[in-house]
Amino acid sequence: TSFPGTDAAGRNGYPSGTPYVSGVAANKPIPTNDWWSKLVKQGNADNLFNYPFTMKTMDTGLIVSYIPWGVIGDSAPIEVGLSGLSTNKVTVSDHTDWTVTMDWTSGDKNLSVTSGVGMPFLYFEKSEQEEVSIKVNSGDATIQNNKLIIENASHGADFVVFAPSGSTWTKNGSVYNSSLNGKNYWSLSMIPQSNTNLQAAIDEMEPYAFVFPTDTQVSWSYNESNAKLSSTYTITSEVKEGTTTQFYQGLLPHHWAHLSSTSSTPNGPSYSTVRGEMKILKGNTFSLEHYFTGILPTLPNLVQYSDSFDIGELVSKVQDLENSGLDLWTDSYNEGQLMNRLVQTARIAHEIGLYEARDKLLVTVKERLEDWLSYNSGEVAFMFYYQSQWTSLIGYPAGHGQDSNINDHHFHWGYFIHAASFVEQFEPGWLSQWGGMIELLVRDAATADRNDAMFPFLRNFSPFAGHSWANGFASFPQGNDQESTSESMQFNSSLIHYGSISGNKEIRDLGIFLYMTEKTAIDEYWFDVNERNFSSSQNYSLVSRVWGNSYDNGTFWTADITASYGIEMYPIHGGSYYLASNQNYVAKLWSEIESNTDILNPNSTNPNLWYDTFWKFLSMSDPQKALELYELSPNRNLKFGISDAQTYYWLHSANAIGKVRPDITASHPIAMAFEKDSKVIYIAHNYGSDPITVTFSDGYELIAAPGEMTTSEDVAVSGELTTDFESAYANSTVDLRLTTQNQNLSKVEFYSNGELLFIDDTAPYEYKTNELSLGRHTYYARMYVGSQYELSNPLEIRVGEQTPYQGEINQVPGIIQAGNYDEFEGGNGQNISYLDLSNGNNGDYRADEYVDSELNTNEGAIVGWIDSGEWLEYTIDVQQSGYYNLSFRYASGNSNGGGPFRLLLDGKVISNPINVSSTSTTNWSTFRTAEVSNLPFVEGDHVLRLEFEYGEFNLGKMEFSYDRDLDYDFIVADAGENRSIILPETTAVLDGSNTTSTGAVDYQWTQIYGPTLVNFENENLVSTTVSNLQKGVYKFRLEASSSVATDYDEVILAVNNTGNQPPAITFVSPNDNSTFKEGESILLKTRV
Repeated sequence: TSFPGTDAAGRNGYPSGTPYVSGVAANKPIPTNDWWSKLVKQGNADNLFNYPFTMKTMDTGLIVSYIPWGVIGDSAPIEVGLSGLSTNKVTVSDHTDWTVTMDWTSGDKNLSVTSGVGMPFLYFEKSEQEEVSIKVNSGDATIQNNKLIIENASHGADFVVFAPSGSTWTKNGSVYNSSLNGKNYWSLSMIPQSNTNLQAAIDEMEPYAFVFPTDTQVSWSYNESNAKLSSTYTITSEVKEGTTTQFYQGLLPHHWAHLSSTSSTPNGPSYSTVRGEMKILKGNTFSLEHYFTGILPTLPNLVQYSDSFDIGELVSKVQDLENSGLDLWTDSYNEGQLMNRLVQTARIAHEIGLYEARDKLLVTVKERLEDWLSYNSGEVAFMFYYQSQWTSLIGYPAGHGQDSNINDHHFHWGYFIHAASFVEQFEPGWLSQWGGMIELLVRDAATADRNDAMFPFLRNFSPFAGHSWANGFASFPQGNDQESTSESMQFNSSLIHYGSISGNKEIRDLGIFLYMTEKTAIDEYWFDVNERNFSSSQNYSLVSRVWGNSYDNGTFWTADITASYGIEMYPIHGGSYYLASNQNYVAKLWSEIESNTDILNPNSTNPNLWYDTFWKFLSMSDPQKALELYELSPNRNLKFGISDAQTYYWLHSANAIGKVRPDITASHPIAMAFEKDSKVIYIAHNYGSDPITVTFSDGYELIAAPGEMTTSEDVAVSGELTTDFESAYANSTVDLRLTTQNQNLSKVEFYSNGELLFIDDTAPYEYKTNELSLGRHTYYARMYVGSQYELSNPLEIRVGEQTPYQGEINQVPGIIQAGNYDEFEGGNGQNISYLDLSNGNNGDYRADEYVDSELNTNEGAIVGWIDSGEWLEYTIDVQQSGYYNLSFRYASGNSNGGGPFRLLLDGKVISNPINVSSTSTTNWSTFRTAEVSNLPFVEGDHVLRLEFEYGEFNLGKMEFSYDRDLDYDFIVADAGENRSIILPETTAVLDGSNTTSTGAVDYQWTQIYGPTLVNFENENLVSTTVSNLQKGVYKFRLEASSSVATDYDEVILAVNNTGNQPPAITFVSPNDNSTFKEGESILLKTRV
């Protein structure tokens, strides 16, 4: 594909230069993200660490050394080359799963060396007639027949050069030369550091000196029935001379600790490496065995068994996010985090029955994913570009060197692949159109096809090292690196989910291979759970960065140890329980976190203290303590990408299911076992359309329902909590009904805000509430069968009206202060009179609301920190129908300006998208005036809404001025005046006869709320009679429409004995349970 160009900020790039490849490698996709990747980018490399060697290329050959820790620097103890060889570039001429062949060519002179991870030999070949040149700059060299022995060359290490039999060496100062007895091959070995008899060690290694590797491959298979992952590592070799055919291969801790019962085992000496003890296997193959413990999309909905769980609180947290948008100015990494935030929240919404919220979030994620996965001519953002020279897929806008250095592809793409699986789950068939692009992401980061013409085999994952490398070109002197293993594991999990839901077992099993292999590497090299690999100078129980030849507790943005812990846990998801497979380690690590961070301080301002991530990790071992800490920090700052709804749900679900049982596996990969109070809880998610039977390794069988998560604690009951109206007037009652098809219910309990209200043990299951105060009231029901129960859907009743701020309706024409949006009689107006996507107010105006507003000396009540998807509503009184002009004040500190936003009147769009230009590149307080014309308004009371597609500007006062008459037919609906109905009268006439129109009108009356469901004489008459009125307050809406226009009006009927309706009073501030110091003045604010 063609490079699309840069964006407005000059972003979008790709790697410079051309790959340094030759020979066989020139016809393969370009490998990156490996221990030798600097060489393929720069044509020379000074950071080659393969265990046990440290190497550095130079124009005349290869520097060979042993550096136990850190960089090679100027160390050059042994220089291996050819007499007269000099070239200005070194190329990669071949590579296999864990070897690389480096090539020096100058005229007729050619030198190549093959090096592999865990190989204590380097394998050299040269062009005919050339003379080998070994320069020894450090250590003592001794010629012993065909061997050149170099003792104590670097950090006490001894090396041996093995020339073919019959070869001789000549010495000229520090340079040793050999013609190799007319042969073109030789090898160089490093002797195990622990040897006590050098000659004996040389004699043991010599038979393997000419067994050259020609290919290395890993293969894997997953047995679904017993959850066993088998992986086999094979070295194909060529014997240059001698009778030995076995290869000399070192095994790292994550290998030798997990050998299968049928595998060859280490049978040679050991080396000390930065990764721990490397044990030698004399053989050409070995195999590993792991039992996959499963993953989940999220935790199960068993939250009802957590004592302090409040469904109303969770509903509110989901609603806070359900209208969230995704940023326009972003990059592939931040985009992934925010998509994951919405995905995790949507999964929870589904589990608790908030399907409307789930679907809103689904649409948001799906639309943005489709934008990324498609391309329109001229686009420079939200797209993928295949860079053919470097054989890599690049996402624009990129982040963290994802484009120019091919960094972190597995981190970024994991979020996208997981989001795609989520979309397919709730919109089956979506992958039939978009799956091809998603699988390009899979192939870019981890193709399992060695013959893939577009991408290198397992780009990010190093098969022998057992983990991924994040740096595309290993650009640091310490070698390649990986910081966030948790995001690497999120990528591996995403493949398992994607493969499972798409039916692609190859991708699923690839994900399982990566997941289990990397888990063992994390346990060994990042966590050292067995306390056998970290050096004695390592002060913490984990490291946050593993480098080619070191490790540390830094991160790429801070040296704060808090961040070092958090980056190895974030993001927490249904595939994160590998973190808790060793409970002793979890306890040790948490104790350390308490000592070294501010986690026990509920009000810490440390931006690296990701409270939610730490609590979710703690919940894997001590969920009750995690909940206690959570309750202490309601006003914490949420890390970017975190969903408070997920945290709340996760902690309570973890409290209900207990600790993971990694010793119990399942015949289905999306299944896990937990234990709470000595009872095993079995969980399985079935992405398919038919039931499946999941058999656990302890013999338990669970029938998993199609398309759902099933647990052994589920009760076969379901029901829906309903009411006629989900809003009510103050001091009204509401009738609740639990409808169910189940005949086996023992009883139904009705709850609100965690309080038991009523028990009904006979059908129909109904409850009439007490008179409800202003505010939001959430109800749910427990449906019992014996002692077990399930929860109904949550049901929120909103009591109170949306009213103009301080009761002052905004006049049009006139000026509206942006900060004077409508309020809700029952308290905070979130999702009623406005939607703000961040809890809390960043400004100083109307502090009880979430809208970020402040009083500006010159501009009045302004609204700032505007985010995509937010909206504000204002009740207005239009004095005259007509077209109006809008003059508004705004400030934008973004060089690209802000918006767009739109105006809606009673839910109908009345403006084109409104963008604003930048007012400053240095501040957000330079205001400017913008104009909009041709806004159609109809006289009467209306709700004006401002919808912000994107933010990046602050909004000041808005002035509306009349321009001219409307040039089309319009309607002004009139439902009549509010009035009282005095009992015993139970009927009333609704009169819409004052509705005005320039043409024929259709009428529709509907009931908005009331204590009973009324009977309409005819809902489609301009005036109609309603009956079945009882004591209380009713609201009705009249919608008047024609073929070209629609308008509505509302009317209230108060039914009582006297004609007077008592006022409803509620406290606005202080909040309930607020605390004050003795002697402090307290402002009491009420709303009547």
